[in-house]
Amino acid sequence: MAEFNVDEIKEFQSRSLVEVIFRQMEGMILAGNFQPGERINESRIAALLGVSRAPIREALRLLASSGILEVRANRGMFVRDIQPREVDELYDIRGALDALAGERAAALFREDQRPRLERWMGEMAVHVEAKDVGGYYRANINFHTAIVEIAGNENLLAMYEGICKRMSLFRQASLSLPGQLGVSLQKHRKIADAITANDPAKAGNLLRHHTLEAKKTLLRAIKGKKTT
Repeated sequence: MAEFNVDEIKEFQSRSLVEVIFRQMEGMILAGNFQPGERINESRIAALLGVSRAPIREALRLLASSGILEVRANRGMFVRDIQPREVDELYDIRGALDALAGERAAALFREDQRPRLERWMGEMAVHVEAKDVGGYYRANINFHTAIVEIAGNENLLAMYEGICKRMSLFRQASLSLPGQLGVSLQKHRKIADAITANDPAKAGNLLRHHTLEAKKTLLRAIKGKKTT
């Protein structure tokens, strides 16, 4: 009987554990369980999970490489803090990607894809009524992802998701401002209508404008916090 490669199995188990920790940590950070600028305590997390620090450390390295965490020399890992310059740069990139996605989605849109957009429009409307910023934010992400998926470009989708993960560290803050949920919902309705009407130019322009307006709103909020 052939012998099992125990070392390979252990390596797979370790790698799987790192992936699980990575996904859970990523979800908690993006959900706001860890605040921007907060230090990640490896020992505390290892104790809570009942594992050694090695897989925790590897998962944190992966999070740092994705741009969610940052390494500070001789101090450890920290959740990336909000920096106006980075907000400005990421929103400009996101605006270009949104416009491209909107143009392609509108050009390729089929009637059987309408329920995908309407589902998230409906959920956003429910969360506006309940004044649920967190719920609205999640539905908003799914709405925009659906547009990129309809655009049918896998490379665009990969780039878009990478940018959005980094932006999730601060995007929810702009929706928390008074009146923003209702305004945002109205803009998304116009975007959905342009896509379902197969109007690439209008969909692309609306998405670009929507993203750049969100950038201005968030930058005003950040500057306001820094002066108080």
